Amino acid sequence: MDLAVGVQKAINYVEDHLLDELEYDNIAKEVNVSSYHFQRIFHILSGFTLGEYIRNRRLSLAASELQSSECKIIDVALKYGYETPESFSRAFERFHGVLPSAAKEKGVELKSFSRLSIKVILEGGSVMDYRVEEMEGFRLLGKVEKQFMNNVQAGKFWDRCINDGTLNALTEYSTSPEKEHIGIADGSSYDGESYLYYIVTPYSGDFVPDGYIIKELPARTWIKFRCVSFGLKDTADMELYRRIYSEFFPTSDYEPAEYQLEVYPYGNPYIDGRSYKGNLAEVWIAVRKKQ
Repeated sequence: MDLAVGVQKAINYVEDHLLDELEYDNIAKEVNVSSYHFQRIFHILSGFTLGEYIRNRRLSLAASELQSSECKIIDVALKYGYETPESFSRAFERFHGVLPSAAKEKGVELKSFSRLSIKVILEGGSVMDYRVEEMEGFRLLGKVEKQFMNNVQAGKFWDRCINDGTLNALTEYSTSPEKEHIGIADGSSYDGESYLYYIVTPYSGDFVPDGYIIKELPARTWIKFRCVSFGLKDTADMELYRRIYSEFFPTSDYEPAEYQLEVYPYGNPYIDGRSYKGNLAEVWIAVRKKQ
């Protein structure tokens, strides 16, 4: 299925079931991909997590209903998925800046969050540097954290590893000539809410330092993308992801599999303590042939 058509079908499904208890697996079935991959694709293409989109749409509609009817706040809260008026009030105030009771007053300013719609536009026509490689399994050493799909904190994990000396230690432990630092988003670990994210380096030794783990990656086909905007702007990495999912995959014979890697060569500007942000060297995505 064309990616744009699939994402629009998923958005339509969400909009048709906004008042229901939405299951992410059912939304992802509209695109014929896993829940994990749909949530990543949706975030990359829209800039919102799926949970943020659903919550913002509900709160936008709830405000409109409070303004235009005599309905009770508790009834609106229950209608839009909140178990108590208190939890609804907290969410409403965070989004609109006022309490639900104020929404009934004339002249109050509220926020509107419009429905997403996929528009076909002429884009592409630009060069993406990539290569396809069959690789045997390989072994890595590093640290791991749980990441929640609706609150991804991988950047903060990288910052902690920079500040606490983990990256310098990985450079010393690495058994690769390039001494790469690698971030792994492990879709195979997805449990419906979270997945595991690793910061690692290639490693063939037997010694495992305290606080570190061994991560084994299986043999896979990888598509490796080089970031053309290397080091030029903070959004270079997200723009690359957007182009991968909106330009490359819809027209290729491949679809993403369970692993996504960000590979940073030793000697990037981060080495003096600055952030990785904007210094993406390569993105590796495990793939399989489309059925």
